[in-house]
Amino acid sequence: MNNHVVSSNTFLTISTYLTGYSEVELLGTGMLETYFNVFLEKFSPETLHYFFAEVDEILLESAGDEDQINAAIAARLIPDSAYDGIAKNIILVWYTGNWGSDVISTQSYQQGLMWDTAEAHPPGAKQPGYGSWANLPIRIPTK
Repeated sequence: MNNHVVSSNTFLTISTYLTGYSEVELLGTGMLETYFNVFLEKFSPETLHYFFAEVDEILLESAGDEDQINAAIAARLIPDSAYDGIAKNIILVWYTGNWGSDVISTQSYQQGLMWDTAEAHPPGAKQPGYGSWANLPIRIPTK
């Protein structure tokens, strides 16, 4: 194993590609360090080392070409057999705030990306405000 350093910066970078949210949006949740620490706890240092080394290699090889980066991520990080499912777990943690069926924290529940994606709010938290019921919901066009 070489001296690759597992860092929250690389975790943030790969999280942007896996979630479709920008670094600023992910940082705005306040959950980066919490989620990064969950991964440090749940996966072996060796597995994390190899996963993040692969992430760095993908980013280096792709030289900023978004299509190439996304194709490499799909081929090398997303398959169930790849790195004990770290990539899929990154997606699930950011979107749900859960690890498996366990809520990581009250804040992770409230900051789950699923709420913003659905343009909703988490029940019991982050209420939309007085009078919001007067606004029509977003309508999804039908064919």
